[in-house]
Amino acid sequence: MKTTHAILTLSAFAITALAIVEAGRLQPAAFASPIATGDNGVTVLTASTGQGPDEAPYEALFVLDNRTEMILVYGIESPTDRRLVLRSAASLPSLFRAARGG
Repeated sequence: MKTTHAILTLSAFAITALAIVEAGRLQPAAFASPIATGDNGVTVLTASTGQGPDEAPYEALFVLDNRTEMILVYGIESPTDRRLVLRSAASLPSLFRAARGG
């Protein structure tokens, strides 16, 4: 039983590693269109920042957390680094209050 469990666990790790490696080989244009998804009160959205080359524009990742009523904006420092960096975080009620002039 332990051998079967170990084989299944190693197979899962190998498949996950392969998926990550293959995802890293995607061309930037393959995922440059806006997309949104959500679950359990969290919505994730990507959108172009208007910067970068036309064929591969830079994108930002927006995370809306309904439970904490926060918006988080992530971006990439440089195209060669490819690390997500938190650019901004704000309270949604505060943003809406400021937009209403209050």
